[in-house]
Amino acid sequence: MDKTGRRFVDLHTHSDASDGDLPPQEVVRLADAAGMAVVALTDHDTIAGLPAAARAAESLDVQFVNGVEISAKFTGGVLHILGLGINPNDEVLNKMLDNLREARNERNPKMIAKLQHMGIDITMDELGQFARSMRQENEQTNEPLIIGRLHMAGLLVKKGYVKSIDEAFARYLGEGKAAYVDKEKIPPCQAIEAIHAAGGLAILAHPVELNCPNVAALETVVRNLMDDGLDGIEVYHSSHDSHQTRMYLDLARRYHLLISGGSDFHGSAKPGVQIGFPRVSIEAVEEILARLGL
Repeated sequence: MDKTGRRFVDLHTHSDASDGDLPPQEVVRLADAAGMAVVALTDHDTIAGLPAAARAAESLDVQFVNGVEISAKFTGGVLHILGLGINPNDEVLNKMLDNLREARNERNPKMIAKLQHMGIDITMDELGQFARSMRQENEQTNEPLIIGRLHMAGLLVKKGYVKSIDEAFARYLGEGKAAYVDKEKIPPCQAIEAIHAAGGLAILAHPVELNCPNVAALETVVRNLMDDGLDGIEVYHSSHDSHQTRMYLDLARRYHLLISGGSDFHGSAKPGVQIGFPRVSIEAVEEILARLGL
């Protein structure tokens, strides 16, 4: 598959098109510098960064995969579905993502209002100006700017309310914290349907975040998702320990699901996560790469 001798892939990364802090093209360049054979950009509920990432990959040795990560409704934990190998021009997918983006635009003012209620001097205008300044500092682009919690956190740091991005999430913006507002989510079947409509593969992301109490509960979730058309599981992920990785690998094999893996790189938003780690070899995900035509 790879003529450069590269043996590793990263099928889960994020850029500043969602909640990462680097431009899409820089994420691809980092993947190339890290010696990746394949990298996928899978921003949350948006495909805005895909054109720039794909263009960057054209002059590099890393092969690029169009991707997205969609938030789905789930009780008890976090359910995200990765779409790999999608057509970013698909009408069904774009309509669904447009709806999610509109819901996100309604979420930001609600979180700002909560911060203001706590005595924090911050406005939507400031947030927009700060987000645009972050984009300009990184690199000029014509791609749409998606404003989210990372921008809020950066603004809180700039204004001296917290000392770090981590503190902003821990005190105010993280799930369950004082200023948190849950984002709009869709049924898993709808996410999978949209991914398939766009010609992509639907992969259960970081299953550890489902917070299933035991293996039986996890299997029930996976079987239900398979009924909706799930294609695979992200076995290898930066938040999985060795025991969890073996458990998800066994699950994927028993149910004949595709095996995927990636870092979930966000840049400084997740400072302990690097592109290319955990190590995911071409051989480990050869079936999914074949389905992607790589």
